[in-house]
Amino acid sequence: MVNRVRQNKLFADSFWALFGNVMSKGLSLLAAILVARFLGKEAYGEYGMIKNTLVYIAVFSTFGLGFTATKFVSQYKDVAPERLRSLINSAVLISLAFSGLMALLVLVFARPLAVYLEDPSLTTTLRYTSVVILFNSLASVQIGILAGLKKFRETAKINIEVGVITFIFSVVLTYYYALNGAVIALLITNVANCLLNAILLKSSLTSDIGGSRLLLGDLKSLVKFSAPIALQESSYSVTFWASNLILVKMADYGQLGLHSAATQWTAIILFIPSVLQNVMLSYLSESASLDKSSNQHAMLKHMLMINFTATFIPFLIVLAISPFIVSIYGDSYFDLPLVLNVAMAATIIRCMVQVFIQEFIALGKTWTLCGIRLSRDVLSLILTAVLIMHLKDNAAFLYNLSFLIASLLCLILLWTIYNKTYNNKLQNAL
Repeated sequence: MVNRVRQNKLFADSFWALFGNVMSKGLSLLAAILVARFLGKEAYGEYGMIKNTLVYIAVFSTFGLGFTATKFVSQYKDVAPERLRSLINSAVLISLAFSGLMALLVLVFARPLAVYLEDPSLTTTLRYTSVVILFNSLASVQIGILAGLKKFRETAKINIEVGVITFIFSVVLTYYYALNGAVIALLITNVANCLLNAILLKSSLTSDIGGSRLLLGDLKSLVKFSAPIALQESSYSVTFWASNLILVKMADYGQLGLHSAATQWTAIILFIPSVLQNVMLSYLSESASLDKSSNQHAMLKHMLMINFTATFIPFLIVLAISPFIVSIYGDSYFDLPLVLNVAMAATIIRCMVQVFIQEFIALGKTWTLCGIRLSRDVLSLILTAVLIMHLKDNAAFLYNLSFLIASLLCLILLWTIYNKTYNNKLQNAL
């Protein structure tokens, strides 16, 4: 049974993580609406393309260090606090190295990238974006470190402050300088986030925490641990892009439109589980470091229940109002309900998988996890291609059905391996 004090702390930290992100995302959404209004449809499309490009590049530039930093800091802050400074500095150094390399590549190849995006005028704007990559990656690592230190309440305040900064600068700079202003606002927001995180980190690492500032062994450990996580995250991004390509090549843009519309609603379901990822990883890593298997097992069940509840209730609501949702999009989306319902069901399974992902990272089984997730991604693409080739109709539904099947198999496999590991630990303890 989970210790009552730790359970209360878990719920308190979950609340602050949610509160800060809701406030920040709300302000960012309001800013996005105004930015879209100021820029107009075409320029806003260019801005969206730049942001999406940034997101894909960020997957590679962060090198999985967000999760890795949370896991290592949570694991050693109580049992070996003298290693904290070295671990934190190692994570920051690796982040700067990888994001710096990606930023340099974007800076050098901004022109060819703009031509590939079919708008050479975006060259200068993409060069601004290269700097954003650096600070975006650093902020991700800082957030992971702060999660490991369980600074969720303080991080919530920073999220709100960043939301206010995003709103003010996005609206003002976009109004006066159009697209370049919107990108500069993106840069200012990321810089501000890094500075606020750095101030909090400095105050959190008190003078009584000694240890070397950088140990080569810690540097190697972080790179070794992060590599499979980075590979997994890259795999999912590539799979998402490839699925869009399959829908367009084997069907048409109308099917991609249906899939995109369904994805907008699954993003709503994913909000709470996504926000709580670092909270889960922090507590699971702490239990793993203290070798409290029974507590960790009970906590895992609590987290599975939280994720299931946070996704199943919205699923029922969307299921009930799906006719209304279709009316919002228009008559051409008449077959959206089938796609939407399968996509939502797949998202519930995905959120269950996400809990086991945090557990396997906490246990250090990152290569096992990598193999399973890569298999899921490849299987979903193969199933999609085969089903579309033979059934032809409703490709968007077939893709989401394929992802549902692959995710369900992934969940079963993760559950089986976890149970085997847990039972072995119990037997060894006897």
